[in-house]
This record gives sequence, structure tokens and C-alpha cells, in this order.
Amino acid sequence: MSVINRKQAFNFLKKSLENFNFTQKAENSSNEAQTKKFLIDPFFQLLNYAPEQLIPEFEASFGESVSNKVDYAIKLNKKDIIIIECKKLTSKLSDREAGQLSGYFQNAKNSRIAILTNGKEYRFYSDVALTNTLDSKPFFIFDVQEYNDNDINNLLDFDARIINVNEIITKAQELVFIDDFEDTFFKEMTNPSTDLLKLIHKKMTFKAKFNEEKMKELMNSSLFKSLAERIIIHETKTNSKSAGIITTEEELQAYHTIRTLLLQNKKVKSDRIGYRDLKGMFNVLVDDSQRNIICSLKFTENKKMVTIGLNEYVIRSIDEIINFQKELIDVTLKLMEAN
Repeated sequence: MSVINRKQAFNFLKKSLENFNFTQKAENSSNEAQTKKFLIDPFFQLLNYAPEQLIPEFEASFGESVSNKVDYAIKLNKKDIIIIECKKLTSKLSDREAGQLSGYFQNAKNSRIAILTNGKEYRFYSDVALTNTLDSKPFFIFDVQEYNDNDINNLLDFDARIINVNEIITKAQELVFIDDFEDTFFKEMTNPSTDLLKLIHKKMTFKAKFNEEKMKELMNSSLFKSLAERIIIHETKTNSKSAGIITTEEELQAYHTIRTLLLQNKKVKSDRIGYRDLKGMFNVLVDDSQRNIICSLKFTENKKMVTIGLNEYVIRSIDEIINFQKELIDVTLKLMEAN
């Protein structure tokens, strides 16, 4: 198998999507069969799947006496398949519609990825939370009419020439974990449980009588902001592998430089720009979402790298980031418009 240049593949897919002519195809897609013919089949052709790889009416067996057929299965190799449930274009997709797909998924051997689509929106599911049970939420959604470069880059992972199921699952696991952790932590912070408050109270040196209502009053955004700043300072001072993720002064300096460059454009709203520091990677984001990455920073002792989309730049100093102002603003505006 020849090595695929990802940047070239990205540019080709982006151009193909721009030329997809969704509006014209949609005019002829009033039912499910037409949606498949004019929208769904051509979409997977864009991802370089040969006709023999896209198997219609794939049987997902429920035992000897009962069988159900899923609309499509993509045969990746002798082992791995992706199952696809199709709806007509006018169908509004939701996680509830994935229920039928879940049944197929449990009984389709060798499937770790399932797709629910109406020809416009493609919802990608896996079994990250519980093996062989479809997750309640998709790990990736692609809309043929509303997408950005980051979405195209994620879609490229499913190109027939590139796809690696294990890598996709690993990526999905990280996304699902982060989203679930954030949701759970947010709920605990905005409406803390008695168990959490008792645990905090037990560990406090100030041994006053447990007062749940008083503790809830103290847990507000000002407190959390102060705590976050203390954690950043602590990690910076500790600066060791055992401390986990370290947000360095250099990364913060780069972030504030990027933020300043972005805010010179009046269309960029300051409250929508933020950052997330992951192990080995510092991401600048729109709306604090890992799906809306403006750029990524990877700073080591020997090398400083800035990644914007598929473009990687090696810089000698933070000041050189100003050279990428236009590219950074263009990416940011696209992300803001899409969300």
C-alpha cells in the first residue's frame, strides 16, 4: 500500500466537499432510497470506498430464528466492518434514532464503529463506554453543509486509504472521557452532592460543624477561578512528570500573544477564546471545545512547534507567532461561524 500524503488528501477532500453540490442532490432525495443514491453513496465515494466495500442490506443476525439487515456495512478488511443506518434526508437525527443502530451493533461481529446518517449529517458512534454496547452519544458529527477545517481533518480519518480503527477508537476514548468528565465535574461544581461536600469537609483543617448550605454558597465561579490560578502556579513550580500536566509560563505567554492577535479582529469575541492544556499538547480553542481547535502548541527544550490545521511551523521564539496572524484569524472565524 502506497503512503498517502495527508496534507494533499486533506486538500483534495476539502475541494471535493466544496464541489459536492448538496442543494442539487437534495432536490432528488425525497425518500430513503433516493437519499442513499444521491447523497450517501456519493459521500462515501469521496472517502475513496470502492463499490464492493459498501455492502447494502448487510445482515446483522439476532440468532437462528431472527435476522435484521442494516442498510450498509463498509468492509475494511477481512476482520473490521463499519455498519451504517440510513434515514431519509428530511429525518431529524437524534441519539434516540441511534437505538435501532445499537441493536445491529451488538450483533454485528467485528464492528467497533457505527454511523447514523440522513445524507446531510453523519453521526459516528463507538462502544467506548461499554464494550459491544453503542455509546449514547456520537464521538464525531459531520454535517455536509456546516463544517470547518478541523471537521474535515477528523473526517479524513475515515478515508478508505487512511483509516485505522484502533487509532480512531483511541481518539474517541479521549474525546468521550473528556466530555463525560467535564459534564460530571460541571454538575458537581454547580450543584454539589452531599457526598462531595462531606468529603471536602472531612479533609478540611477548620473543623466547624458540617453545613451543607453554607458550603454550597461558597462554591461559585470566583472561587473556582482562584483555585484554577493556584493550580497553574503549583504545576509550574513543581515542573515534574509526577505533577501531570504542566502549564508553563512560555505556553501562557504564547496563548496571550495569540489571543491578542485574534482580538485585533472585531469579529472575534474575547469570551469565546480559551485554552486546554493536555499532556504534551497545549490547544487554543473556541468555546472551550476540543472539537474547535484554533491551533496547537508543542514546546520542548529543543523545539517549539505551532500547528494550525495541517500546517506545522517551527519557531525560535514566541514573537514569531505574529507571522501567523491571518491564518489564526481565518481559522477562528470559521470555527465561530460554525458553532
